[in-house]
Amino acid sequence: MNVTSALNTGVLGVNRGLDGVQKAASDIAGAGKPESPEQASGNDVNKALTDLAVEKNAVAASTKVVQSAEETLGTLIDIRA
Repeated sequence: MNVTSALNTGVLGVNRGLDGVQKAASDIAGAGKPESPEQASGNDVNKALTDLAVEKNAVAASTKVVQSAEETLGTLIDIRA
């Protein structure tokens, strides 16, 4: 795997994780609102909180991939210069 591929994969993972965080937050906000069906998510708060924690960890892991790829790329540039 080359460095740019790893970097792209990391950025993609961050973006997907942030989308998941947004969805989980929306589910949390909409849970427990049966009186307003247009706002209710229909999801369980516990599941939404679990999903939020999973997405948080996914973003953190993808961020580390991006940082590692950036460091590797920087080292390669320094070696070539």
